[in-house]
Order: sequence, then C-alpha cells, then structure tokens
Amino acid sequence: MCTTVIVTLIILFEWPKMKQNPKKDKMAFLTLLLTGLVLSMFNLPQMSGPTEWIRTLFKPFGEFMEK
Repeated sequence: MCTTVIVTLIILFEWPKMKQNPKKDKMAFLTLLLTGLVLSMFNLPQMSGPTEWIRTLFKPFGEFMEK
C-alpha cells in the first residue's frame, strides 16, 4: 500500500517535468516504476534464490537425460 502511494507521488511530481522528453523516455520511466511496484508486492527476502529456481526448472530434464 505504501509503495503504491510513493509510486503515485513520484509520477505526479515528475510527469510534468517529462512533458518535453521523448515518448521512449516516458515509457522507460513508467516501466521502471511499475516493475519496482510489482517486485515490491513479492516477499523477496523469504523467497528462494535464483539457483533454487534453476534447479527446480531443470530437475525433470536432468532425470530425463540420465535415462
């Protein structure tokens, strides 16, 4: 909830300054803010790391290759 308010305030304060910027810069600005907002919704400190994700993803392939 708090992150949503902060992202909204950033957009409200920064968007008028970005009126002269190209459309590509505006899209990058919004994309980065929305990516940060989505990532803030996950409980990242409690999630397993990327190596565990890779191990889980490729485990069935490894078992298939051993046969």
